[in-house]
Amino acid sequence: MRINVLSKGLFSLIIDKGRVGKQRDGFCESGPMDSNAYDWANFLAFNLDGTPCIEAIGEMQIRVDEDCIIAVTGREPSLDIDGIAQAVYQSQKVLAGATITFKSALLGSKAYLAICGNWQVPKAVGSACTVVREQLGGLDGKGCVLKDGDCIEVLANTRVKDNAKMRTLAQPHIDDYGFIESIRVIPGYQFTSFSTVAVRTFETSTYTVSSSIDRMGFRLTGESVASDIENMRSEAIHLGAIQVPGDGQPIVMMRDRQTLGGYPKLGCVSPCDISRLAQAVPGEKVNFVFQDEEEARADWLLMTSRRRRLQGEIL
Repeated sequence: MRINVLSKGLFSLIIDKGRVGKQRDGFCESGPMDSNAYDWANFLAFNLDGTPCIEAIGEMQIRVDEDCIIAVTGREPSLDIDGIAQAVYQSQKVLAGATITFKSALLGSKAYLAICGNWQVPKAVGSACTVVREQLGGLDGKGCVLKDGDCIEVLANTRVKDNAKMRTLAQPHIDDYGFIESIRVIPGYQFTSFSTVAVRTFETSTYTVSSSIDRMGFRLTGESVASDIENMRSEAIHLGAIQVPGDGQPIVMMRDRQTLGGYPKLGCVSPCDISRLAQAVPGEKVNFVFQDEEEARADWLLMTSRRRRLQGEIL
């Protein structure tokens, strides 16, 4: 089957799980900005974990030349097939020649399109994930974003039978992408270099997502916080690490972050909340709350076990 890109949207990439474990070799982790939506898209499309899919900002339109099964997820996503609105977070059978249009309702948020099958895209350093800055991955293997006229080949998944029961994630189980609840933060080992006043300021202030956001990091604006550390050696940076540069404005490091950084870190956004933050758009307001590592671990185990249970019920 061929997937023909009719309209690329604003910024659309082929992504997969990313280059896990390759930071030590100088490559960024990459992967989906919203790993929850990515995982659900592949599950609903009958794909194995880690199968490539499309992460799109803006409205994207493609055409398929064979019958297939697809799923669209993300923050307030929408899906049209041949101009007719279809349900999201649900398996959808698509006929050969159909035109598929999908997007997120909020400009800047990401929508995910998974298509059942084995994606024939090259891997670089063990992943097909596109990293523009490093010129790695993607359809050409050189880190290029998808463009109009591109063609992606997907081989049929022989594990899926023609009469397979379509999968649906019920609305109550879809992630809440609002920011009424604070983003949870696990203190890092440089936490003690921030004064009690600085920590209290960070936790009681409301920060605005600035226009300076991308797959590398989200810069926030609001009350300034400062560390006692004036100089430090560069060190490895984890997904969600909250760096505080000299201006005191926090930066949350995201999927395409550099491997090393030399700013002190307040802590790290909980893995339970990083997908929610990744879907924020400029101008949105966020708050933070600290939690200890054992509580964060319990939250993570609860979230992953809940997802496995839901997937078992859907099968």
